[in-house]
Amino acid sequence: MNVKPLALALITTFSLSSLISTANACTRVLWETKDHGTFVSRTMDWSESTNPYLASFPQGTKYSTHLSHENMVASKYAVTGITAYGVILDGVNSEGLSGNVLYDADMDLGKDNNKQTDGAITYLRHLLSQYKTVEEVVKAAAIMAPNEELIDGVPIRIALHISFQDPSGDSAILEWRDGKPQIWHGKQYTVMTNQPGYAQHLANVERSARGWGEQEEQWSQTNLGTGGNTNPEDRFIHATYFSKHLTEPSSITNGIVKLDSTMFRIPHDAPNRPINGKMAGYATEYSVNRHLQSGETFIRYQWGDVYTQFKYNTQQIQQSNKLIFFKISSSDLMGDITQQVIDSGRSINTETSH
Repeated sequence: MNVKPLALALITTFSLSSLISTANACTRVLWETKDHGTFVSRTMDWSESTNPYLASFPQGTKYSTHLSHENMVASKYAVTGITAYGVILDGVNSEGLSGNVLYDADMDLGKDNNKQTDGAITYLRHLLSQYKTVEEVVKAAAIMAPNEELIDGVPIRIALHISFQDPSGDSAILEWRDGKPQIWHGKQYTVMTNQPGYAQHLANVERSARGWGEQEEQWSQTNLGTGGNTNPEDRFIHATYFSKHLTEPSSITNGIVKLDSTMFRIPHDAPNRPINGKMAGYATEYSVNRHLQSGETFIRYQWGDVYTQFKYNTQQIQQSNKLIFFKISSSDLMGDITQQVIDSGRSINTETSH
């Protein structure tokens, strides 16, 4: 049985093409605790609703590694994630490997990777489908950059970079410069925002931290050394500083609460920068907070007339072996929606999905 490509069904190309040049957002923070496992949180910041769906693809699902719908392969692991315009930008597989796509204006895939069959936009889902640890992802991604992928109606490139994490607390940040993968691999890489390159973010933190003093002496008047407000460099410093102050949580829920509080949410109607003579903005549409060991996932959605908070368990969803596309921007969602999500899907034996 074939399933029509979700990306083609959901992408609104006019809106996407007009927003790519204005986007400048999202924050990811990772936290490995001593007794309560590993948590990862991210915000989705954008200029309009991204029409997000919760998508789940069972193990063995066939899919294309490129939007061209060529190079069909089968997934080794179940993958559950949240889509933006039909493409998974945040997900976790059945081994607990998780990944987050964020905007990166400095992405440069180069022009000499024509032998690569994997596409950049679909790269996260592909790697989550094929690998179970950050170590495996790093080895696979280090070979060459993926190919450029273009969406009909979008005349410009879609620029991005990806963070990966697994239940061990291992972390990797993947960027592409001059057609080559740039990878920062290690548990110390807990924060990611947007451009400039990751090396510059680390240099910014090192510079700012010189004025912070010893951690036990830091307080509400400590100058973080940031010079703006919602820009990626300052958000990186902000998340780094406050996440370092987190203490051991009392429970999984408490861990989610604590980590979620370290991320900077972009206020609605906040001015970003002028585009074509008009001030453009972006804001936090939703946040995703995930516990990698248990699969517990908490969402806070806030856009337009919708303000909801709910949770679901990705492990239970994957164990249902159902193909699922579930809209998460509905105003009536609340509490634990795991069974509601499962009931919305359909059981499959062998499914083909692009």
